[in-house]
Amino acid sequence: MEQDLAIKVEDFASDERSSILGPDYLTMFATLFMSMTTWLMVSMGVVYMILGMACMQPLYERMENDHRQKMLEWRREMKEEKEFKRQKEEYKEYETDRNQGRGEWYDDIQDA
Repeated sequence: MEQDLAIKVEDFASDERSSILGPDYLTMFATLFMSMTTWLMVSMGVVYMILGMACMQPLYERMENDHRQKMLEWRREMKEEKEFKRQKEEYKEYETDRNQGRGEWYDDIQDA
């Protein structure tokens, strides 16, 4: 679309029929539109680059590191909780066996 517009602007600029007073309104509008669009794109790129380099990159890195540390802590806690539940179940089973009369000899069988 922009390439077509640029071609039309070029055609208007090179047109033999243009008056000696200068380009007509359509040519001026197309030229103004292209210039404004170009400067808007350039300025948005500069703003994006400044925000990325000066302000937001350290903030993003800090947030990413905090999240990574929280995830590592959560995984460690889940692993500890799982191990604690396993030990609790083993102890519960052991106590049940001892209460049912399977005493010391049962412990020796499990150790072997």
